[in-house]
Amino acid sequence: MSAERSDAIRVAAAARSTDATARARRALRELHRRGAEVNFAAVAAIAGVSRQFLYSTPELRDEINTLRGERHAALSQIPAADRASDASIRTRLRAALDDNQRLREENARLRDELAVAHGTARELEISRRTGRTPR
Repeated sequence: MSAERSDAIRVAAAARSTDATARARRALRELHRRGAEVNFAAVAAIAGVSRQFLYSTPELRDEINTLRGERHAALSQIPAADRASDASIRTRLRAALDDNQRLREENARLRDELAVAHGTARELEISRRTGRTPR
């Protein structure tokens, strides 16, 4: 391979890396601005780069870890009085499961009623076509 070709390949690789770094930084700013969770997978998906690229670029890796730490610190500063207790969460879960069961039973009942209504409508349609009275 000629020296010119090698130089051209190096320049192109550097340009791709610079572009990928810029996209990753924009993705970081966007996630942080929205208050979304900052992690390697989210940044990689938005920036269109691999997670390996993010891990292997020290500045990006450090920035992601810093922003991720800030978010966790902010979330952990919620006062204890404002946090839901385990008992409260269990109660809400039980209520949601009970509602879910009730809705399943209601759906089954409505499906049965709909099947009967369709059958009745079909009998009426057939009797109208044939001139016979329905049973």
